[in-house]
Amino acid sequence: MDVDDGQYNTAAARDKGKGKATVPAPPAANGKSYNLPWVEKYRPSLIKDIVGNTEAVSRLQIISEEGNMPHFILAGPPGTGKTTSILCLAHALLGPQYKDAVLELNASDE
Repeated sequence: MDVDDGQYNTAAARDKGKGKATVPAPPAANGKSYNLPWVEKYRPSLIKDIVGNTEAVSRLQIISEEGNMPHFILAGPPGTGKTTSILCLAHALLGPQYKDAVLELNASDE
C-alpha cells in the first residue's frame, strides 16, 4: 500500500511548533541576514519597559539615576528577567555602547 505523505513528510513540517520561534531580522551591515529569536527581538531595553516585580524595578531605576552601582548578585528561576534587568541597567548607565562593556556569564555555560 503506497501512502503519499506529500508535504507532511518534510523535516520542517515534522519540527513545526518545536523549539524557539525566530523572526527574520533585517540584513546586517555586511549584507547577510540572520534569524533573531523572538525573545531577543522584543526584549525590553529600558528599565521603564520591565513589567513585574515593581520593588526590584524601582531599585534599578534609582541605581541608574544616581549612577552609584553597588555589588549585587541576581538569583532566581529561569525566565524571571535577571538578564533583561541587568541589560536594561547597563543600557541606562552606559548608553548605546553598553553591549561592548557587558560580559554575560552564566553558571550553566561551560
